[in-house]
Amino acid sequence: MADLGSAIRFMRKNQKLSLKDVAEKTELTISHLSQIERNLASPSLITLEKIASALGYPISSFFVNPQFTSTHIPAEAQRTIQINPGMTLRFLINNVGQRNQLGAYIAEVADLSEEIIIHHGTKLIYVLEGEMHFNVAQKEFYLTEGDSLFFNGNVPHWISRKSKSKLKLFVATTPPEIF
Repeated sequence: MADLGSAIRFMRKNQKLSLKDVAEKTELTISHLSQIERNLASPSLITLEKIASALGYPISSFFVNPQFTSTHIPAEAQRTIQINPGMTLRFLINNVGQRNQLGAYIAEVADLSEEIIIHHGTKLIYVLEGEMHFNVAQKEFYLTEGDSLFFNGNVPHWISRKSKSKLKLFVATTPPEIF
């Protein structure tokens, strides 16, 4: 917890609350809250719980270490796989050996596969380049550059047709699909 006071001040201002507003919600004095925000006083867990509740955040948000919650993956370190001769995936989140809640990748589709996909969770597809006909169960959607589609991954889905040109998609899934 590098700078608890700054985090509390940021959260308070993000909620557009004054010190007086938080003082009234927590039954703490404005002076004490100001000292906490300036790191001149160390709050007890009970005080932190009151502040977190007043700000609308879980108390755990004060204890999260951004070094362990953020990951930078430079382009050259992003894993790329070919799942069939016509589709290449470039992973934007490294899910190997980790327990991420979100999967994200860029899919480049050269040729269609006859494969119907079903997986646990939800999926978002955003068309970066090209156009396609995408089926979710018995419903067909026509998607072009800039269109997105959000659906339940438990339902059978597949690309039924695509443009002759390159088809490039951004895909996000929760939980991540494992390839």
